[in-house]
Amino acid sequence: MTESVLKSMSDDKKNEDGLRPAFFYITVLLVFIGDQVSKAMIQQKMSFYTTRPIIGDKFELYLTQNHGGAWGVLPSGNTLFVVFALIASIALVFAYHKLARHDVLIGASFALALGGALGNLLDRIRYGYVVDFFYAKIINWPVFNVADSAISVGIVLLLWHYVRSMWLESREKAP
Repeated sequence: MTESVLKSMSDDKKNEDGLRPAFFYITVLLVFIGDQVSKAMIQQKMSFYTTRPIIGDKFELYLTQNHGGAWGVLPSGNTLFVVFALIASIALVFAYHKLARHDVLIGASFALALGGALGNLLDRIRYGYVVDFFYAKIINWPVFNVADSAISVGIVLLLWHYVRSMWLESREKAP
């Protein structure tokens, strides 16, 4: 990242426009609870490896167990993913307190990613796998859950912030 982007993210001066800690942790909690409640409801209503259409045959509920990482990578790497999720969660909390309170978008992206990471982490610790159930069959997307969605949205917001910051910086330097 460029110098001014890093400076805006790490300036020790408190920016009142940033995402307040209460909102950060409420967002984390809402994502975590939404993920866990949705998984519990689906598991009560369906058996593993069964489907229910949501939008015809384009989008389905397909209850499955993901023993690997994102998109089934490293199918027997649960311990590795538990360690990774713990490290990522600690890093996100640390990064939020060091950087994100200076920008709402960064704080929100960290909160979404943290809530999702904690939701999937609890599954890995409790079951030894992650419960996935959304299947966008129309594009043959890997089966996912609320936590995965929150993590993905958080990453997209962070990338959007970075690209926007680079664009704004380039405009400031233009003659």
